[in-house]
Amino acid sequence: MNLGYYISGVAGQMSQNKLDGIAHNLANVNSVGYMEDRTSFSSMFSGKMAREGQPGKTAAAYLSTNTQYVSTQAGTIRQTGNDLDFAIHGDGYFRVQMKDGSQALTRAGNFKLDAEGNLLTQGNLPVLDRNGSPIQLPIGKISATDNGSLYVNGQPVAELGISMVKDSRQIHKVAGVLIRTGEQNIQPADKKISVHQGELEDSNVNSVLAMTQIVDTMRNYQSMMKVVEQYNQLSTQLSDRVGMVQG
Repeated sequence: MNLGYYISGVAGQMSQNKLDGIAHNLANVNSVGYMEDRTSFSSMFSGKMAREGQPGKTAAAYLSTNTQYVSTQAGTIRQTGNDLDFAIHGDGYFRVQMKDGSQALTRAGNFKLDAEGNLLTQGNLPVLDRNGSPIQLPIGKISATDNGSLYVNGQPVAELGISMVKDSRQIHKVAGVLIRTGEQNIQPADKKISVHQGELEDSNVNSVLAMTQIVDTMRNYQSMMKVVEQYNQLSTQLSDRVGMVQG
């Protein structure tokens, strides 16, 4: 009985967590450079009968949350014509500086300039060059090459810091469209990666698929709650009837 409660309860909680993740993805479907959050599950098997009083070794199979991860699949690239919009073609990331001085990565290239000419993200974080220094641009016409070199009025002034991630399974979200990973998991961009001015990468969330997942996950959640309710009814019957003297 307790094992049944546990299995159905865990399954219901996992469905709830999945619903929360899908809802968060849908809320960011129009966020530039947003990467979808996903949850993977694994089947857990045990090898002994429940009568031994060891639920962890009971002969049953059930799902268990394995890990949450970030989908690095590229979003749709669209033309904007804005000189401060940049899209990365390939598995690269822009480097930005967090408020605590540490670095983060992002695919969101919708940058802006402040009054001092500092190149910033939409969250007002400095965009870094290839040496890890904040980029500051003089007044003038901005242009860029495919390797991320920035020019103002035809003169080279900076180069966007573009990095690659060795193992995407080791990245995690820090806020919105920003991700982090260990320094040992980061390497300079290779020649397969290019930067295109006047373009932006949209969110990689498939809204139609996400809505379908919500319906399917909600049905699973409701099914598990019905199982929990049935176990509760059985438990009530056992409490009321077991031990009663008949006759």
